Amino acid sequence: MQQVLIFDECAVAIIFIFWVAALIKKEYQTRSHKLMIVLLSLALISSMADLGAGFVCNYATGGELAISQAYSYNYIYFISHNLLLPIYLLYVYSSIDIWHIYRERSLQHSLWASLVIFEILVLTLNGKVLDIFSITDDVIYERGNAIFIFYAVAAFFCIWIFGVLVHYRRYINRDKLLTMMFLFVIVISGLVLQLYNGIYLVECFTIALSVLFFMIIVRRSDSQVNPITGALKYTACLDTVTKNLYSGKHISIIFIKIMNNDNLHTYLGMQGHNTFLRTVTDRAQVICREQQYNSLIYYMENGLFAIVGEDAPDAKVGLIAEKLRSAYEEEEHFGRFTVIIDARICVVFCPDDIKDAATLFSLSTNFHRTLPDTRDVHFYRDFKNNMEYQVRNDLDEILKRAVENKGFRMYYQPIYSIKEKRYVAAEAVIRLWDPEYGQVSPAVFIPAAEINGYIHDIGEFVFEDVIRFVSTLEMDRLGLKYVEVNLSATQCIEVNLVEKIKNLMFEYGVEPRHLSFELSEGATEINPEIVDSNINKLHDFGVAIALDDYGTGYSNVKRTTSLPIDQVKLDKSFVDMIDDPQMCIVIRETIDMFKEMGKEVLVEGVEKEEVARRFMDLNADLIQGCELIQGFYFCKPLPEDEFIEFIKGHRDEVYLQ
Repeated sequence: MQQVLIFDECAVAIIFIFWVAALIKKEYQTRSHKLMIVLLSLALISSMADLGAGFVCNYATGGELAISQAYSYNYIYFISHNLLLPIYLLYVYSSIDIWHIYRERSLQHSLWASLVIFEILVLTLNGKVLDIFSITDDVIYERGNAIFIFYAVAAFFCIWIFGVLVHYRRYINRDKLLTMMFLFVIVISGLVLQLYNGIYLVECFTIALSVLFFMIIVRRSDSQVNPITGALKYTACLDTVTKNLYSGKHISIIFIKIMNNDNLHTYLGMQGHNTFLRTVTDRAQVICREQQYNSLIYYMENGLFAIVGEDAPDAKVGLIAEKLRSAYEEEEHFGRFTVIIDARICVVFCPDDIKDAATLFSLSTNFHRTLPDTRDVHFYRDFKNNMEYQVRNDLDEILKRAVENKGFRMYYQPIYSIKEKRYVAAEAVIRLWDPEYGQVSPAVFIPAAEINGYIHDIGEFVFEDVIRFVSTLEMDRLGLKYVEVNLSATQCIEVNLVEKIKNLMFEYGVEPRHLSFELSEGATEINPEIVDSNINKLHDFGVAIALDDYGTGYSNVKRTTSLPIDQVKLDKSFVDMIDDPQMCIVIRETIDMFKEMGKEVLVEGVEKEEVARRFMDLNADLIQGCELIQGFYFCKPLPEDEFIEFIKGHRDEVYLQ
């Protein structure tokens, strides 16, 4: 009875297509990829051998040559076919990132090798001691009783693989896990069918179907490659790292943040920027390959790359990070453009440094802000116990606690009038006290609050608390004209800002003349239409408007003077250079300019007597025209009770006689 060969023919065609595709794909020659090629090669060889044996048995009429060919095809078939499950087991360990577990267990190594060697020895004893298969004089294939040894070993490997999949199921993508499980159903069904009806050579066909289903899943994972950068995507990194951390696998991660990524996009254009990103990936791949660093490169978006590696000593990873730093300091040429990459690099060793994915990926997006702003390679282990770093890295949680538990307090810094020689106003400044970290500087938490949205909650607190405090002060009796409140850039574009402030002032009975709102230069550039509307409405209502930190930005005079500004505050960094003759001229001309515009000038951040004297000595040939001055030289910000006592105790004090 002739065997039906169509199933083997289809199997050869299907497996050959995927085998060629696997050879062509060379982006990532990982262990898993190499094992997949070995599997496809074995499946292809066994299918072709099975087809060849069936063809000889069907169409040969006899003779030693035909019998010899039939034996050769069958031996090739059994060798390649028997290796499929052992290699597939290795692929399972590698593809779900638990290779380190297999590698560390010598008993599993020995068992795996023993079973493979045992099957080869059994095959060599065919026709001598054991009867596995035979070819009759009529070139007919006949199974022997000993063939069930192979089925028993195959069953053992199936149980082993199934056990690994079940035990480590939490590491595996659900679709991939279901596909791997389904492979057993298909292959075992084909094996049983061919066992009981030998004319249908369906076993290799079911293997081909398994390859088809499995490669669909592999191709789905291949879509994780970013086509622009050639690196894997953020989601692939999240999946890989989460599995590795869960299994306790030791990995190293080199984060690379391109600080000037947005500027390069503007400078190079979209196509040039895409080429630049691919260059970053290619250069990293070359360095990792030269150092034999078993790793994968991921693009996390927004100029952030992650190189995840294994099997490397800490010193070697540090060397690779240094080579990357040096490589990215070199000039890059893209057509007629030459660019310099501003890269920051941070190295993390897991699970020694970090044991959970949430903390790790929070670090990846924040390390360039929370670690020292230098181009040196940073090792997370050197900073993770540093209090300043911990505060910066935990700012989201700190702000959340402060908002929920009312951890903010308002302090007030007196403002001194040079002309009246007394304190006439105060600036309200916010302070944050955290039960875990203590006092946190506004310079640290305000920028973070503007990014994560807590600035709105902070603004609500500041408005109400300051207006409440002003309502309790006897402003005229204390000689105070107003209290200044800072407006953040985010608050300036709130559509209901003016109504919110008006309602609070009416609620607490505060007159508009007792409040002044100060805004930074940067705040005036964000959505100018809404900002202008809010500032004009507040000014029309009767509150004063101050321009804060003048001199820190590009100082767009035309833009800032188009607003109803009553007061200009010269920034500390601007004033500290007063001893520079050239800067002294700039300051003098700036003050003269604003005085001619009818605006009040305040000098802030004065900490030294000599600086204060330069602005207060109106009889010298120095800076004249400043009305107000504030800084630590006069008084630091004080809580409510201390501020009131300070004002009461210094009503008649004259500075710098």
